Amino acid sequence: MQTETVYSSLPLALILEPSHRLRATMDQGALGELADSMSAEGLHQPVGVRGPDPSGAYEIVWGHRRLLAARLLQWPSIHARVFPQDFDPLLAAVSENLQRTDLNPMEEAAALARFRDRGDSLAALSRLFRRTPSWVSQRLELLALPADLQAAVEEKRLPLAVVAILSDIDHEPYRRDLIREAERGGATAAVVNEWRAHYLSDRTRIISNERTITELAAARASFVITYPCEWCDELTAFEHTRGLRLCLDCHHQLIVAKHSATASAGSPHEG
Repeated sequence: MQTETVYSSLPLALILEPSHRLRATMDQGALGELADSMSAEGLHQPVGVRGPDPSGAYEIVWGHRRLLAARLLQWPSIHARVFPQDFDPLLAAVSENLQRTDLNPMEEAAALARFRDRGDSLAALSRLFRRTPSWVSQRLELLALPADLQAAVEEKRLPLAVVAILSDIDHEPYRRDLIREAERGGATAAVVNEWRAHYLSDRTRIISNERTITELAAARASFVITYPCEWCDELTAFEHTRGLRLCLDCHHQLIVAKHSATASAGSPHEG
């Protein structure tokens, strides 16, 4: 088995997308800035690949953003550190990202879950990520959070301590309101803990009130104010009517014309 690594300039066309992608999203603005930097300064650090496979292709295992930036620049090739085909791509990607660029907590949790799902123990994950077992457990617990809280973590809109407290708010509409309030006011964990205590002590009434407000909001569309049309007498929604200021003489003439039209045609719309 080949164990050493070598450095080589590889054609971009031979480099495949990663089988283990740690980042859920790719910031296109930041990718454009990286491409600008690489265009001006060149590549500061080689990407990592493994291979070749039987077809002669290589798989990117770290430096995915640098590879994408090189493609934006239409570079024909890129400098790469080449690992054997049997090199563990997940391990390489995690190690490189932990050393070079901070993953957000949800990305860390997803990476941990991949190792856990393939059978690695909590102790092994702790050694790999160079974190305490409690840190590993806390990250994995993020995967059980409701989607709104996961989004707040991924987008770094709320501290993890605040998110952990809000996870006890099991009524989604009320929790969403608290998330917005915590973001707006920059609420601390101590403040949010008071919100949680209030919710848990009065949960039934709060949920009932929230549902009542939701039902009223949903029914509001059926509250239609109508007026009889002064010409055809049809009840019409207020927003579909228009006001018209007339002097008394013209108003009298309009009423006379209406009655005359009704008498002669049976309806102001007939004839």
